[in-house]
Amino acid sequence: MFQLKGVHHIALNCRDVQKVAQFFKEILEVPIPAENMADGAPVYFEIGSYTKIGLHPSNEERREGIGYVDHIAFAVETRAELDYLVDKLEAKNICYRGPIERESSYNLYFETPDGHHLEVRLDIDGDEVEE
Repeated sequence: MFQLKGVHHIALNCRDVQKVAQFFKEILEVPIPAENMADGAPVYFEIGSYTKIGLHPSNEERREGIGYVDHIAFAVETRAELDYLVDKLEAKNICYRGPIERESSYNLYFETPDGHHLEVRLDIDGDEVEE
């Protein structure tokens, strides 16, 4: 029998690993220990209880399209968390789109300093009351 346990890690190529790591640390409040941020080396950090993201140094430009990741979507549990993130993005002058209200979610879109497309999503059900 074969069953995947989950996503072990997602690797993102970065022109400036330190700058992208600092973005995740400051904007998305990901705890990244200083010892994980050595110059010239990949940086790995955990999101939630299992998934890791690896930031890898690269100077190679990639084309977008088939065979490449379009974006990474993170989940939050409350509208207050989504609004908090919007406030942080505005305070740092980071362009964003949303939150866009859809039938089953609110979706917020923005990019890292190296142009990785990110989404933060709040799934909703018909009975949810906004905070």
